[in-house]
Amino acid sequence: MCGIAGALLMDGRQSPLKVTRDMVTAIRHRGPDGSAFLEHGNWGIGMCRLSINDLQGGTQPLYNQSKSVAVFYNGEIYNYAELRRELESNGVQFRTHCDGEVIGHLYDSMGAALFERLDGMFAIALLDKTSGKLILARDLPGEKPLYYYSSNNGDFAFASELPALRRVP
Repeated sequence: MCGIAGALLMDGRQSPLKVTRDMVTAIRHRGPDGSAFLEHGNWGIGMCRLSINDLQGGTQPLYNQSKSVAVFYNGEIYNYAELRRELESNGVQFRTHCDGEVIGHLYDSMGAALFERLDGMFAIALLDKTSGKLILARDLPGEKPLYYYSSNNGDFAFASELPALRRVP
């Protein structure tokens, strides 16, 4: 079990990275083995990790080859070996042995349709740094939770658990 969280803050009253750090602290019990954060524009995104796959190289965010796509996720991609072989046969070079690394590379070739190819249990936050677009997705049965909040002023936040959303100003 890991946890993901992020915030888009529109009015500049607080740093999105600081708010995201507070959010991840609220769900730290989901991933006591480490945490990682990314700030891009008005976005702050982070995660806490329970290390199961690729203990050394699975630190998030995971990136596509050009590092223009950042992926934070909680879960397991069951068919990642098949997807990885397919991507490697198309010239993709992987940096880790983490199952989630396939997500950013699939986004490069398929866009948001990539989620149709994933078999697993997951909650994903994918940030396309070029367009500034954030895509949130979760497995259809909802085995991995993903909650979100939207305000009237354009602020937006998401998290694996509700206590993290309570940290959003």
